[in-house]
Amino acid sequence: MNKNQETKSEVNQRKKTVEQRRQGILEASLRIFAKKGYNGSTTAEIARAAGVAEGTIFRHFATKKDLLIAVLEPKVLNGLIQLDKEHGDDTPIDFFRRFLMNRLELLNENDSLVRFMFAEAQYHVEVREALFKGILGQGISIIRPWFDKGVEQGDFRDLPFLPTMRSFMGMVMFYGLFGQVMLGISPEKTVEEVAGNILDIFLHGVAVHKEQ
Repeated sequence: MNKNQETKSEVNQRKKTVEQRRQGILEASLRIFAKKGYNGSTTAEIARAAGVAEGTIFRHFATKKDLLIAVLEPKVLNGLIQLDKEHGDDTPIDFFRRFLMNRLELLNENDSLVRFMFAEAQYHVEVREALFKGILGQGISIIRPWFDKGVEQGDFRDLPFLPTMRSFMGMVMFYGLFGQVMLGISPEKTVEEVAGNILDIFLHGVAVHKEQ
């Protein structure tokens, strides 16, 4: 064999090393972004934290914005994509209950990242575009068919989708963040219980619907 030719195992090892290096960059970026914000973070600092040369970052990600998207996208979308694939036979109400639980778990497990996303999006166009034009747009494309299915089946009222989802996610986000700031104030013991309560209020409200 030509000594210049790589064996299959050598190629696989090289690929593994590249993938590990990329993952190390993403993990370092997550820490730096969450700690210093988007503008306060530099690719040089991220490179030092990841143990790579700064040029290595740009071999994987063309811009700092692309790096930000690569950090946020799997955190925000992977759980939702998996839900959609694994629970395609759910009723719309059952799917939204699972969706609720998934988002609450995301908040619990990624508190600093969630705070970073919404704090930075207020002030930086690049962060806002990465979130709302890219990542959240993909999430909407998954959620909307479930909402439309619920309307068709008579489970949901035929309300405008985006304002309805803003209200729904507003309940989830505020509950999750409030619970982390005001520790011990929530009476629910499990994520399932929290999701059930939020979904019940969202679907049925708090008013008693008296028969006419």
